[in-house]
Amino acid sequence: MLAALASTHSRAQSPMPPQAPGLPVAPPATQQEPQTQYPFPLAPGPERPTTPAAVTVILDPAHGGADSGAHGDPAEEGAVEKDLVLAIALTMRRELERQGVRVVLTRQSDTAVSINDRAAVANGLGAGFFVSLHVGSTGEANTAATYSFGASHGGAPPAFVPRPPGIGAVRWDDAQAAYLVASRRLAELVQVELAQKLPRSTDVPQFAEVRQLRVVAHPAVAIELSRVAEENPAGLEKTAAPLAAALVRAIAAYRQPPEGKP
Repeated sequence: MLAALASTHSRAQSPMPPQAPGLPVAPPATQQEPQTQYPFPLAPGPERPTTPAAVTVILDPAHGGADSGAHGDPAEEGAVEKDLVLAIALTMRRELERQGVRVVLTRQSDTAVSINDRAAVANGLGAGFFVSLHVGSTGEANTAATYSFGASHGGAPPAFVPRPPGIGAVRWDDAQAAYLVASRRLAELVQVELAQKLPRSTDVPQFAEVRQLRVVAHPAVAIELSRVAEENPAGLEKTAAPLAAALVRAIAAYRQPPEGKP
């Protein structure tokens, strides 16, 4: 559930974890990412090994261990968010790898992984796309919402002040500063695709001050499915394949050069 991970405006910035891999200085927020082209098929193809040239997706199944996330009906031993998102992430990995995407998981079992450790996994990689997976306790059934980091009215919250470029290492709480525009664009493309796969979903993404997104130095989004309290919440696991397909198409569109440029 995203609400449990939201940051506040007044929280002081935390220093870079001492044992985490070094985070390179982020480019200015106005600088666009290089439009590197990858061999990236849209339609499912034959199974093939992932290559170093493949697009990298970091899948982040939320919660884990003692942190269960949202619960279904406890009286009926309802579903638990941490289990659902892990099952969805594992299936998504298989679907994405089928299409030549390199996939990295922030957790692969029911273990507790801190936000900083998840960020260490992501920020230790080269270029990639970070996707945090959640299941909400509310919302209309069979819908999905995509979030990028920012205040509800859009853009960065007042407390989010990125450091100028060229001044040493960037604090992890500023890691997303240079990717706000890129993340919003990715969120828009993902939500459009999700609205086609899950027609009750809106085609407009949302903003949320989710710290898990704030500390990631990649285009980063959170996807929240609805909802954990369904009569058959295990059916949510079947959304993994449509989610993977939506993500593939969104990233392919993201990687297209702007109109008028080769």
